[in-house]
Amino acid sequence: MIEAKFDIELFCRLNTEYESKPLVPKPRTFDSASLKKEGQSRVSGLVKLFAQVSKTPMQGKRVLEIGCGRGNTAFDLATTIGCEVVGVDIVEYSHWKEYQSPNVSFHKIDISAEDYSFLGQFDFIYSYAVWEHILHPFGALEAAKNLLRPLGTSQEGGFYLTANLYRGPKASHRYREVYFPWPHLLFEDNIFAEYYSRIGRKGRPAWVNKLVSAEYLLYFQLLNLKAKKIWYSQTKIDEDFYNRFHDKLGRYPRFDLEKDFIHALLTV
Repeated sequence: MIEAKFDIELFCRLNTEYESKPLVPKPRTFDSASLKKEGQSRVSGLVKLFAQVSKTPMQGKRVLEIGCGRGNTAFDLATTIGCEVVGVDIVEYSHWKEYQSPNVSFHKIDISAEDYSFLGQFDFIYSYAVWEHILHPFGALEAAKNLLRPLGTSQEGGFYLTANLYRGPKASHRYREVYFPWPHLLFEDNIFAEYYSRIGRKGRPAWVNKLVSAEYLLYFQLLNLKAKKIWYSQTKIDEDFYNRFHDKLGRYPRFDLEKDFIHALLTV
C-alpha cells in the first residue's frame, strides 16, 4: 500500500471530489434576514434551557453573552423576553450601534485576561461556538463561573456553553470552500494557504485551541461547574474516507472524529 502524500494536489483532488457532496451543504449566512431568524431561534432555545436551571421566568433576568459577535441574539433576547443583556467580545463590531438599547450593552473585553469585575454578576450566561477560539479557555471558564450567580442565592443561575470540538469533521471552519471532512487533521496550514492562493483568496484553518470533549469535562470538574446536562452534535463518519486515510485518522479515537459540538448546561 502506497502512503498518501498530503500535498496541494491531493487537497485539490479531494475538494473536487466532494464539491457535489459538501460536508456542510448550507453554511450559515450573515445577511439581516438570516441573523434575525438565527436570533429568534436561539432565544427560543435559551428560554427552554433557563427553565431547566431556574423555577422563575427568564423575563427581567440579567444575562451575559460571551462572544456576542454582531449582537443579534443579545438584542432579540432583550426585546422579546425583557432581559437585561450584556454582550462581550474581543472584537468590536459596527453592528453594536444598531443593536444598542436601554436593555442591551456591549463591551470589548477578553474576560480570560482582563479585569471583568465591572460587569457584575448574572442570572444566566451563554456562549455559541466561541470557546474553541479562546486562547486561554480554562481562564475564560473560570471567569464565567465568577460572573454567574451561584445556586442557592436569591436567583438561581445557569451557564449554557456550546463549542466546536477540534477533532470533529468541521473544526477547520473552512467548509464554505473546503468540502471534505477533517482537512485540518490531514493537511498542514501551508497547504491550506496554497489552496486559497490558487482560488485568489487568503485563508487557512481558523485558529482553534484544539480542545476535545474530555478536556472540557475535566475543566468543568476542576472548576466545580456542575453539569445539569451535556450532549453533542455529531456527524456520522464517512467510512470510505476514513478508511482511505486511516494511517492519519486512525490515530484519533473514533468517538472524537464524529463529535462536532459539545453542548453543556452548567451551574455553580
